[in-house]
Amino acid sequence: MIDELNKNILKEYQKDANITYRTLAKKIGVPASTIFSRIKQMKDSKVIKEIIPLIDSGAVGKPTTAWIKIALDIDTDCCDFAEEVAKNKKVMEVHEIAGEWDIMLKVKVKDNLALHDLTKEISKTPGIKDMQSIISYKMIKEDPRIAL
Repeated sequence: MIDELNKNILKEYQKDANITYRTLAKKIGVPASTIFSRIKQMKDSKVIKEIIPLIDSGAVGKPTTAWIKIALDIDTDCCDFAEEVAKNKKVMEVHEIAGEWDIMLKVKVKDNLALHDLTKEISKTPGIKDMQSIISYKMIKEDPRIAL
């Protein structure tokens, strides 16, 4: 369980992971050594999985966000399928979901043609009964930070 100190550290750390331990310690009101040990502990326990930059997908030529919903054949193991499709580096997120569909993928691509090509590639994965894409017209908010 995450205590209040770790929540406060994570709130600030999510705003800017480049913040120094000393600056973070001053903001929170604890010694820098405490910040260091708490962050190390959260990294070791995988509360902090990794630290990566937030990249503007449009700036790197992938302005189109889409979700791909997949319904599987009754004999296909959902977990095995999810693990297999997760190996595709073009797929950002893989979710097992409840309801009419079994799997939902999030992708960022150059354009509709690139989405078409990616869905053709994914459709070669055995076990798919049906597949549908949802394309975002315009992104209003995208924020991977978790509200604490």
